[in-house]
Amino acid sequence: MTDFRVALETSPAEVIVARYYQLPYPHLTPVQEFTCDVGITANCNAVVTDCVWRVFADEDVFAVRQLIGRNLMTMTGGELGVVPELGLALRRCYFLEPTILELTRLRVSIHAFEHDSRQPLSAQLDVPLRYFEQKTDLHLPFGDGVWYAIMGNEWSDLHKADPVSQAFAYDFVRLGPDASLFAGNGMRNEDHYTWGQPVLAPAPGKILLARDGLPDGQIGRPPDFNLFRQDQRLITGNTVVVGHGNGECSYLGHLQNGSIRVAEGDYVKRGQLVGRVGNSGISQGPHLHYHLQTGPNLFVDQGLPIHFSQFLVTGDQVERAVIPSRAIVSPALS
Repeated sequence: MTDFRVALETSPAEVIVARYYQLPYPHLTPVQEFTCDVGITANCNAVVTDCVWRVFADEDVFAVRQLIGRNLMTMTGGELGVVPELGLALRRCYFLEPTILELTRLRVSIHAFEHDSRQPLSAQLDVPLRYFEQKTDLHLPFGDGVWYAIMGNEWSDLHKADPVSQAFAYDFVRLGPDASLFAGNGMRNEDHYTWGQPVLAPAPGKILLARDGLPDGQIGRPPDFNLFRQDQRLITGNTVVVGHGNGECSYLGHLQNGSIRVAEGDYVKRGQLVGRVGNSGISQGPHLHYHLQTGPNLFVDQGLPIHFSQFLVTGDQVERAVIPSRAIVSPALS
């Protein structure tokens, strides 16, 4: 029998789990969240038939998920074939588990067959799950006003498409009168209450990246994708990264062209102006992108769960907590 083989890997190779035990307002139960992509490779033309994910707490199986045949295509863009040198990716393998148990590993198992001979194939991979304890005291990266966390910690968040760096990212927009996002018809950047708002360092640190000079997009017009094909890191447009030490770096994206007020190597205080909210990069409108990661390199350094300190949620003071998606927040009163 020919030695046909399939193999598995995940991105990231070690998965970080976020624990949501204390939220600013009541939650039905404590939950834990993590996500990854699964890559399948083969030394032959193979067809994948099913995939099983098992989440372990110590040595016990806590949760099981399986997708078979066409249902699996929802994660592969409609493909089930694995071609040598190309492989197949299962995108956004997302888990939101209601438990306080310590989750220890994710086991991924697939079944497949070689296309011509129908020889059955299988592979299994155990992926470590680990927890992260944030050391930096992070405050909201804006100074006043009422802001809406339009994207954050949940399965529908588009940031999950990048499970390496942006799995726990936020997008914030400022609200205007009557909780509106913009004045008029919103077809100009200037119509949006977020546009031009000051972006502040959320904690002291050193500027590791200060990228300026990329144009702001116009509402309703597609961005220049040729620019981003040359360097995918430009999807966040004009960007500032603040290194806080302990492997924790604040990543602030989609800033306004020409607004960056810091240079690489500068040291900043918490609350110091670093730029203004813009619409640069891949952006559908003015907003502030924020996430925490282990270094300055998008798609390389790993994203980290985030707790913010000293903020208000619908007027109530919060000392330190995760901000849920679609929460309305503002900086704490001084």
